[in-house]
Amino acid sequence: MVVDRDCTKLQSLHMLTYTGIQIFSSLEDTLSPVELSPSWSLEPTLISPALCLNVVHQVAVVLKYNPAGEIVNVSASLVLGPVRGVMLTLEQEFSITFVQEESGKERIFKRSGNPGYVTGLPVISGTRTADGIIQSTSPTGTLSILQSGRTQDCLRGPQERSPVLFGQGMVSGCTLSLEEGANCSLVSNVLLDALRGSGNMQYVAAFGTPILDNSLAWVTLDTVIMPEEAQSCTMPLSRHLEITWTKYGSLENPQARIVSIKEQIHTNSSNMVRMYFCLFYLDLGSYAYR
Repeated sequence: MVVDRDCTKLQSLHMLTYTGIQIFSSLEDTLSPVELSPSWSLEPTLISPALCLNVVHQVAVVLKYNPAGEIVNVSASLVLGPVRGVMLTLEQEFSITFVQEESGKERIFKRSGNPGYVTGLPVISGTRTADGIIQSTSPTGTLSILQSGRTQDCLRGPQERSPVLFGQGMVSGCTLSLEEGANCSLVSNVLLDALRGSGNMQYVAAFGTPILDNSLAWVTLDTVIMPEEAQSCTMPLSRHLEITWTKYGSLENPQARIVSIKEQIHTNSSNMVRMYFCLFYLDLGSYAYR
């Protein structure tokens, strides 16, 4: 930008560009405006050919909505500051946070794309209750993998977990030594919890911006138990997650969409167990060109 030319004329520098707007909330084919307007405004001011004040550097928007998906409130926080120099490149930062209001409480949900998933962001997961899909805001209550080394005991020491990130395959594992006479059923359940995590998510969101009350926006986790030997009691040996996805929408701007997710639990009956977790992604679009 050229400071003396763009300071007062370039709309992207003015705070009213981001606050003096109306956002329409759609519910049952009706449109209701939600105001986003400041009580006061600071205009960019040219002090000299190399100094412009009150320029927008950062914008953070908080959007609140109810369980039905209706927007009820929008607020924005801005960082204004000076710009110095005759001619320069100005970098601005923008962010948006979605907050669901439920029974007087607010629950913040991070999005993983808009609408399609962005590589490297967490796969959104949830569980079903009588009231619909519930998405956990805790890192330990989401789709995750055990973060540990092969020489680490699976049941001793801190059990750190990492979220499952879209588009990034992962492999992890740990070692477990079982004593003679150990309660097989009890240990089996503990190991399964270690593989799956405390959340035991049953659904993942098809897109990075799901609506909790929309069941069509969620994909069911398909589970297959594969015992290696026919024993009276077998223990989980590994967990394999296969996430199938494809590109959805126009060719100019395709969006990543999860089509299915499959879980395979392999078991055995040995006293020395090495547990593994394996995650890989299958792109359906890659097979269309073969």
